Amino acid sequence: MLLLLPWLTMAADVDLAQAYRQLDEAISRSDQYVQLRETRIAKLKTALEVTKATNAQYDLCHNLYEEYHSYVNDSAIYYLSRCISLAQEMGDNARLDECNLELAFQCTDAGMYHESMDILQDIDPNRLNDSDKKRYYGTFSHLYGEMAYYSKVPALQQEYYAMRSKYNQMVDVMVGVAGGASDEDLQLKELERFAAQDAKGALAYNDQRLKQVKKGSHEYAIVAFYRYLDYSLMGDSVQARYWVSQSALSDVENAVMDQGALWELANLLMLDGDMDRAYRYIRFAWQCANKFNTLKRNNQISPVMTTISDNYEATLQKANRLLLVLVVVATLLAALFSVILFYSNSQRKKLARARNDLSDSNKQLAQLNAQLSDLNSQMRETNLKLNESNRVKDEYVGRFIHLCSFYIDRLDEMRKRVNKMAKSKDLNALHQFTSDSELRDKNLKELYEMFDSTFLNLFPNFVDDFNALLRPECRVTLSNPSTLNTDIRIFALIRLGIEDSSRIAEFLHYSVNTIYNYRAKIKNGAIGDRDTFESRIKAIGM
Repeated sequence: MLLLLPWLTMAADVDLAQAYRQLDEAISRSDQYVQLRETRIAKLKTALEVTKATNAQYDLCHNLYEEYHSYVNDSAIYYLSRCISLAQEMGDNARLDECNLELAFQCTDAGMYHESMDILQDIDPNRLNDSDKKRYYGTFSHLYGEMAYYSKVPALQQEYYAMRSKYNQMVDVMVGVAGGASDEDLQLKELERFAAQDAKGALAYNDQRLKQVKKGSHEYAIVAFYRYLDYSLMGDSVQARYWVSQSALSDVENAVMDQGALWELANLLMLDGDMDRAYRYIRFAWQCANKFNTLKRNNQISPVMTTISDNYEATLQKANRLLLVLVVVATLLAALFSVILFYSNSQRKKLARARNDLSDSNKQLAQLNAQLSDLNSQMRETNLKLNESNRVKDEYVGRFIHLCSFYIDRLDEMRKRVNKMAKSKDLNALHQFTSDSELRDKNLKELYEMFDSTFLNLFPNFVDDFNALLRPECRVTLSNPSTLNTDIRIFALIRLGIEDSSRIAEFLHYSVNTIYNYRAKIKNGAIGDRDTFESRIKAIGM
């Protein structure tokens, strides 16, 4: 329990929102971090220009290489090449081998695998001391690991992984000879466990590495990135996002342009739906990759940036289309209200004439009442159905008028709000307001609640009568007696005379195929002839 306590505490302290805010603040100050690095570089270059001693020139060139190592790849290779020339000039084979190993590692990180292989093959491992020999095997392992990770040919990928394992074993042997496991050695072991899908084993090695690096340093960023990979393999998305954000934060604060964390985080945020932040991060990562200037990083970031940019553009277009749709819908609602009002008045006049005709007929047929009693009963039943139809229409017309008035007021309030934002040029607020689908969902919910309430008020026994037409195993059970589900709503609309699937689909916001499938599924469970099922539905409540 004591061993697990630090991890439980760490998990409880993870605050992704705070981590993202810190990263946002660091990116806003990135120019300051870059200026600090440029100032250090300028001082080293000035000292190099006035230094005559070869040994001192070597030290300054190597310091410049370390500054450029993760900043500008071409400059890093240039100053490392100068170090090689100076080491040859001094006849210092130890420094020469050290620089060649560093150059091979730099070429591997830049995706220059062929060049790295040529450099390593030119080094004679027999003349290396134990420490450099361990580093030599570790660089080979790193090279084959990178080649395997980015290879698209399965056979070659397996071959490269096998070679990496071979050189890892050589590193293990040299650790026993040279003594002490460095961060590079632990990294190789962590990668070995990661490749074997052993997330806990990889994380155990990462724990050791994390203790050896200073928080906020470039080395910390590398260890945090590998920690992100380990947690991703483990399936812990929260910890994974936290550690990749910490890696990106350290990279930004150290003006590191060879970044792997920020574009990974941008991709994750895109999948989470946070398009604004994802777009900002991928643009910054792209600028850094251009500064570092390697084809490998550009190829990694380019597809992610394209996807995020397309999604961001689609989001803006969707907001504009939504605004246009709202205006069109308001116009259509007004037109529909006028049509329904005209139709309702026409139907009322027809019903009034029908009542007058029935009254005249009753007077004329009074003498034949005994002979036509059966016919009179049928006419009374027809009259009751007409009254019921009139009641249904009156109920729905009244509620529809209220609903139209309510939505006209709501649309006018939204128009005023959008107009106010447009006048103040508050585009962020306007974008956020028009991107939110909550208003549409709320309106649909209110519309369906009003429909359900009105329908059940008119036909309180509809659900029971509906289920009576179905086999027991196919009957519909409502979780809330006052709320209809999709199955019941479709046949409620059919009961009201709306039989066309396209009209039903428009009202319920489903595709026509979906409505057709719902209707077919219910009719398949009907008792008796399925072809007369909908006719029996229309007769409910009569």
